[in-house]
Amino acid sequence: MRRLLLLLAMWVVLPSQASAARTVAIAYFDNNTGKPELAPLAKGLADMLITDLSNVSSLQIVERDRLNQVLAELQLGRSKFIDPKTAQKLGKGLAAEFIMTGGYTLAGDVLRVDARVIEVVSGKVRASEKVEGAKDEFFSLEKDLVEILVRTLDVKLAVSEKSKLRSNATESYTAWSQYSAGLDAKDRGDDAEARRLFQAALDSDPNYKAAKNATERLKVIFERDDSAKADAYAGLRKTLDPKAPDFARKVDALLSSLESTDTEQLRKKVELLTWLAERDLTPSTPGMSRVPLEALGIAYRFTDDPGQWDVIPRVCEYFVSHYPTEDYPKSYCRGLIKSIDSNRKNRDPAEALKRWNEDLAHDAKLDPDDWRVALVKNNAGMRKLLALYASKVKGK
Repeated sequence: MRRLLLLLAMWVVLPSQASAARTVAIAYFDNNTGKPELAPLAKGLADMLITDLSNVSSLQIVERDRLNQVLAELQLGRSKFIDPKTAQKLGKGLAAEFIMTGGYTLAGDVLRVDARVIEVVSGKVRASEKVEGAKDEFFSLEKDLVEILVRTLDVKLAVSEKSKLRSNATESYTAWSQYSAGLDAKDRGDDAEARRLFQAALDSDPNYKAAKNATERLKVIFERDDSAKADAYAGLRKTLDPKAPDFARKVDALLSSLESTDTEQLRKKVELLTWLAERDLTPSTPGMSRVPLEALGIAYRFTDDPGQWDVIPRVCEYFVSHYPTEDYPKSYCRGLIKSIDSNRKNRDPAEALKRWNEDLAHDAKLDPDDWRVALVKNNAGMRKLLALYASKVKGK
């Protein structure tokens, strides 16, 4: 009777154990092409394999963010060639049973990918195979890598899973390359560059879902970050007191926190500079003060506008006289004056004004995220600011 119960218990337990999903990690493949510009493809290849294999219910695939975290913890981020011993170390950190890794080379237009599937507990290489083909046929090669893993682990695929594995997120190698570079930029913490590259991938293939989702996630991050920055700016702006000993430091901090490529942030920057100019406040900090740096940077935007050719020299005079001990206003203004003198000598004012207005009209129609749109939308405020500085110069 006891033996019968034991057999029944085994009959109940074993199927559930057999059906437990196997945990697999996809490590970054080594770039053995000798071309640094192809290094980001390692991120794109891993991401594509993770996306495809996540459709297999009997496999539990380690997320790429978790892989990055453990690589950093184990200081393996710069390592080349994950050997069985390193794979064991990485696999244990990821709680993975198997790791797929390898490397890729490029000879002409022929891309070759060497793949290895390593069993973590034993360090045994369960599979070591290569796939190769034309670079533009990369997506077929990636499917071959999926097949290697599925075959090595003896995974039984449902019909629906086979169908999903046959589909590609994109058929554009250019879009995939841009997306891969975006992943690499994101991992480096350069979210703005990542967003640009993800958008470029979408421009190359508007149906590229992965790039679209990545872009949307970054939008949320940026919006949250912008909201936090706006709150911090508003709080610090309220505490500005020209009589306070930390006034100059706070002004520099406020101006440093604002991007001139963002419409709303540039508006705030112009508003703060206007507030200072109206009160003839010229806060100075050791080294290079932020106020002349920002104001003269705005003046530079208008050196091609004939309507500002008489204004900008007076703006320069204002800052040279109000910051006599600083080198930056003098050196920067030398460049501004040379540029204006060159324009006066070589350009007809009427034609220059026509071109200036045409450029403004063109830039106004650009994508709202384009940095030039911020300049167009703040054009009136910046012109008013320059006129204000110029009006304060005696003997004009």
